[in-house]
Amino acid sequence: MIGTPFILFFASLAFFHCSEFLLALIFTRDELSMNSWLISKPYVTAMAFAVLEYVFESWATPALKVGSGGMGYVSWLGLILIVLGEGIRKLGIFTAKSNFTHNMRTTRQPTHVLVMRGIYRYIRHPGYLGWYIWCLGTQVLLGNPLCFFGFAAVAWRFFSTRIKIEEYYLRQFFGSAYLAYAARTPTWIPMIP
Repeated sequence: MIGTPFILFFASLAFFHCSEFLLALIFTRDELSMNSWLISKPYVTAMAFAVLEYVFESWATPALKVGSGGMGYVSWLGLILIVLGEGIRKLGIFTAKSNFTHNMRTTRQPTHVLVMRGIYRYIRHPGYLGWYIWCLGTQVLLGNPLCFFGFAAVAWRFFSTRIKIEEYYLRQFFGSAYLAYAARTPTWIPMIP
């Protein structure tokens, strides 16, 4: 019942959360807290549903879910999405350094600059896009159709709201420079300009 995708799912969760905490420690030590692990009750609930869907579908339709315990094309696609999402997000963190934070800033810090180089030249919110791809990749890896669509909808709604709020503050901090940057640089998250 427990196949390679299930093991890789937990490995991807462990890597994501440990690396996020480590990067927060490196770049934003003064803001480091338990929240830097990026684990919340809604997140744990969502991941629990993912595990339940995987286990139930593995039991109900084992040939479709795990087969011989190896990985099929769908699982490989999921793993590729996980790596791609991690890469985009981590590149965004390494590029922005202390300007990247897990907490939305509502006041401009003296060292806060508008980052428009590197990956930010092509993606306005690489941290959000990377996580969006990563979270969907976890569900493709597991072959979870219900959670895939559920995660897509919930994550999209979260980012749609969060980006609007964050960009309000970024316009306050950086004025016309941010407006020009936002006009030429897409988020690449579907239906979030």
